[in-house]
Amino acid sequence: MAFRCAGKCAGRLLAVLLLCLVPVALMAEPPRAGLMWNRTGLPAVFPLQVKTPAGADYYLTLSDAETGEAALAAYIAGGDFFKVLVPPGRYVLRFASGEGWQGEDQLFGPGNQTQQFELPHVLEFAIRGAGVKAGHLVTLSPDLPGGGLQAAVKDQYICQIASVEGAEPLPRHLQASRPFWLGGDARSRGILHLRWRLELGGPRAGTPLERWQRSLFVLGNPLLPPRPSGLDSRVKQRPPARFRSYSVRSLFCG
Repeated sequence: MAFRCAGKCAGRLLAVLLLCLVPVALMAEPPRAGLMWNRTGLPAVFPLQVKTPAGADYYLTLSDAETGEAALAAYIAGGDFFKVLVPPGRYVLRFASGEGWQGEDQLFGPGNQTQQFELPHVLEFAIRGAGVKAGHLVTLSPDLPGGGLQAAVKDQYICQIASVEGAEPLPRHLQASRPFWLGGDARSRGILHLRWRLELGGPRAGTPLERWQRSLFVLGNPLLPPRPSGLDSRVKQRPPARFRSYSVRSLFCG
C-alpha cells in the first residue's frame, strides 16, 4: 500500500514538473539583433534607425505598401542601439514586442504576451537628389494612457561626397602667396552644402551660427593684400596641380 502511494505521488510530481517545463520548451533561442532576412532581392542601402525602450525585445517587419508582401524582418534588443540598411521602396512597418521569443509564428507568445504596433504612415526609402540616400529614424516610447506604444519619425540621410585624393602640395614659396582658400574642412562644407540643397532648413540670417556657416565658404580673408591683376608679365603662372584619384565617402548628413 505504501509502495503504491509513493508511485502515485511520484507520477503526480512528474506531471507537475512537465507542465512547468512546457512554457520553457516552447521558448526559442532569440535571434541575434539585426537583419533576419530580405526577400526583395534588392540591395539594402537605405538607413533605418530604431530607438526602443528597454524591458522587452522587438520583432520588426517591413511590408510592401502596394502589394502587402513581406520585404524584410529584423530583431531588436530593447534599449540597445539598432540600425539596419533596407532596400528601396515604400513600406508599412510593424512591430511585435514581448519577452521570451517563441519563433516567427508564435512571436513572443499568445494573447497579451505579444504586443503589436503598426506605424500609421507609410515610410519611403529612396534616392533624393544626387547621391543622397533618404531613410528614417523611428523612436518608440510607451504610450502610458493606453499602455501601448507610440512612435515619432524623423528623416535620416546618407550623403555621398566626392573628394580628390593624392593632390600634390604646392611648393613652399607658393603656399605663402596663395591668394585665397576655403574656410573650415571638406567634410563640414560638404554636409552643409547638401543640407542647403535638400532644403532641410538652416539658422536665421544674422545669427552667430549662420555667420559661422557662411565663413566656411568665404574665399580668403578681407585682410589679405590685394591680388595681382595678372597684367604684370613678371607674375609667373602657377604650375598645374596633378591629381591621382577621386574618393567617394558616405556619411550621415541629416
